[in-house]
Formats: sequence, structure tokens, C-alpha cells
Amino acid sequence: MMFLRGHMQNAYVTHDLDKAIEIIGNQYDMEPFQRIDPVLTIKTPKGNQPMANRVASYWAGGLNIEIIQPVSGYVDDYLAMLPSDKTDCVPRFHHISLRRDDEAEMRKEIAALGLPLAFEGPLTSEADIPPLIFVYLDGRKSLGHYVEFTWKSPEAWQFVGWPEGRPVW
Repeated sequence: MMFLRGHMQNAYVTHDLDKAIEIIGNQYDMEPFQRIDPVLTIKTPKGNQPMANRVASYWAGGLNIEIIQPVSGYVDDYLAMLPSDKTDCVPRFHHISLRRDDEAEMRKEIAALGLPLAFEGPLTSEADIPPLIFVYLDGRKSLGHYVEFTWKSPEAWQFVGWPEGRPVW
């Protein structure tokens, strides 16, 4: 298995989404960002938990850049990568996301990889989004960051703006 194939996203966390968008947008000429404020129920090692975030994403060619501001609920895995100074809004690298188009194969791959589960979702979502599954694994001991495996329906890939013609590995 090639566990890191399908790398399609670099994701960052911040204490202030609006300021982080301004920093990245101005410095790297990345605007406009697509915005969503998901309120979800996720599966965690501690059982099912609520989670609310503010999220922005931008397609830089074939790579999606995501910025997440944890808001409430089970956000421990996001906060783990942020500085304790809540006025520091510089985005911090959090995870890579790997695209998978076969959920059953994705789950076999996750089991074979053997990394600890951080969380999985969404079990429920208040947003009107097409079917998708994300599984965050804690890869900090081997890579220094989290690893997200993502399965989405074709409609969900279209919803997030998958670049036309970008290869799917």
C-alpha cells in the first residue's frame, strides 16, 4: 500500500480565522476563500461528541489549503497544535488530507496503518452537504502532524470544488 498517495490538502489551525485568512491571503495572494461553519457530531476515542469549527479553504492549483478555527465541543486535536497565546493568530500546520474513492478500501488501509484514531465524522451535520467521511489519525509520532483520510461522494467532491482535470491517484 502507498499510504500517502492521494495527497490533496494541507490544513492549518488558528485562533482567529479572519486574521489567518488575511495573513495567508495577502502574503500568498490566495483569495477568495470558500467558507463554512460546520456543526457536527463526530466519533472520538471518548465516544460521540459535538464539534463546531469555522473553516475556510482555497484551491491553489491542485492543492487545497484549509484553515480551521476550533470553536466548541471536541476540538482537543486542533488545540493541540495551537500556541497557548490566544492572540497569536498565525496559522499552524495541522494535517494533510488524502483522497480515497473507495470507503471500504480506505478503512482497510487505515487499519493496516495502525495510527491512533483522533476522530471521525460526520455522524451528523447541521450543514446541507453531500455525503462524505473524514477520518483523522494521530501521526504526530511519525510525521509530526495529523493525517486525514477523506472519502466523498462525487457530489461532495464537486461541492468542495475539486479542480477539473486534476488526477486522482
